[in-house]
Amino acid sequence: MATVSFDKNIIIREPEAIEKLIDVLLSEDVKPVNKKLASAEEIARGEEILRRCLSLSKNS
Repeated sequence: MATVSFDKNIIIREPEAIEKLIDVLLSEDVKPVNKKLASAEEIARGEEILRRCLSLSKNS
């Protein structure tokens, strides 16, 4: 699967959201996707939606 680099400004105003973002960024507890919770059809649907979003962003 191809990757695309992009720059996007993100503004976070809520203190709780800032703390959560910091916690996630500093966390070393990385969990892989639990494929038992998502069917192959759901994964394929998500990948197709991601492809469409990336395709639209390339044209912007």
